[in-house]
Amino acid sequence: MKPSLFIVEDDKSSIDLLREIFDTDRYAMRFHTSPVEALEELKSQGMPDLLLIDLMMPEMDGITLLQEVRKLNSSVPAIVMTAHGSIETAVEALKKGASDYITKPFSFEELRLAVDNTLELTSLRRRMESLYRDRKGRYSPDTLMGNHPEMIATREILLKVAAATTTCVLLRGESGTGKNLAARIIHYNSPLENGPFVELNCAAVPANLLESELFGYRRGAFTGASSDKRGIIEEAGGGTLFLDEIAELPLELQAKLLSFLECRRLRRLGDVNEREVDTRLLTASNRNIEEMVSRNRFRQDLFFRINVVNCNLPPLRRLGRDVLLIAEKFVHDFNQQFNKSITGLEFEAEIKLLAHRWPGNVRELRNVIERAMLFAEGGALTGADIQLTQTHGMEPETVDGALFVIPPDGLDLVEHEKSILQQALQRCSGNQSKAARLLSLSRDTFVYRAAKYGLI
Repeated sequence: MKPSLFIVEDDKSSIDLLREIFDTDRYAMRFHTSPVEALEELKSQGMPDLLLIDLMMPEMDGITLLQEVRKLNSSVPAIVMTAHGSIETAVEALKKGASDYITKPFSFEELRLAVDNTLELTSLRRRMESLYRDRKGRYSPDTLMGNHPEMIATREILLKVAAATTTCVLLRGESGTGKNLAARIIHYNSPLENGPFVELNCAAVPANLLESELFGYRRGAFTGASSDKRGIIEEAGGGTLFLDEIAELPLELQAKLLSFLECRRLRRLGDVNEREVDTRLLTASNRNIEEMVSRNRFRQDLFFRINVVNCNLPPLRRLGRDVLLIAEKFVHDFNQQFNKSITGLEFEAEIKLLAHRWPGNVRELRNVIERAMLFAEGGALTGADIQLTQTHGMEPETVDGALFVIPPDGLDLVEHEKSILQQALQRCSGNQSKAARLLSLSRDTFVYRAAKYGLI
């Protein structure tokens, strides 16, 4: 689509010149000699991609017109055109919201360049704003989905600690519960959101490289150090450093990290000078650090320092029907990714998901739904589409002849009964007699139980 130019110029000879300058095959142009009529048209027909406004006009000067336009739209770019002797007025227009100014007489190339540069900068700004909105949405607290009280409490904790930019937070939970996502939620909902977010998995870096990775080094500090290098603590300056698997940090580095947290100063390997760095630290672990402290495998003083706020992310098996809520979100996401139109989960698929222990938590659930979506042809996902892998030592105990397996952590019988009655009503379109037959109950018994839960 061609960029649209809206030109307000009271001198008709100047308009003729502007028509020559701008190629109609490249731009969509509208002209007005009256600023009052131009303003009315902008009110009724909307804003263009760029305004070109003459500063000196008898009905209304360009600055006044620009101020009126800003009341309608604060972001539309505008270039003001002014005579050579009115530079002070042009500067005043910039203060009032103009994007640029150009003095008369101007050359064809000069004006084209000003227009093209303004359009390019505006396009870049809009793309950046779109990326910012996408990022805010991607890392809003609601991305940790769930209506279970534990998950609601977790979201509240993350929002509260986000504002405290000097407070250390230890994120705990089993693998796959979303500790990485929680760290990003803290960062991108904090005053540091425009600063860097730097992540390091301490278990993924060899122990002999961790010190230089964290603290950096000076040239010549060791064989192969051919130039100065900043460590990731410095790289995260003005933002957040997230150390995942903090329990894997060697004891000798734990002391050095503690020293940095106490004074916010560090020394690169081979350097004699200290550097002051303002970096927030978030950490995560799925290990029992208290036990490691008791066995002298983790420094107690560092544990106290990083554990100012302890946030436990609950395992998926404790979240009840939130499993289905998260699964439905993955179905929606993979519908877009795979260009499919799967409508959701059939009852048998839901029962299968609810009965599983989920040793891999949300990460495992995502993989299960991704596989099901890859091979599903249409409609809703069936029980046969849900392929689960039992991990040794995690299989639930079964009872001979049981039609339903109680999860190892137990269940809320009242909630399950209410859910079953509700699903029966939904499947039978609210027909109570059919719903009762579906559950092998008399109609009176079904009505009594459904009324108890306020379903009818």
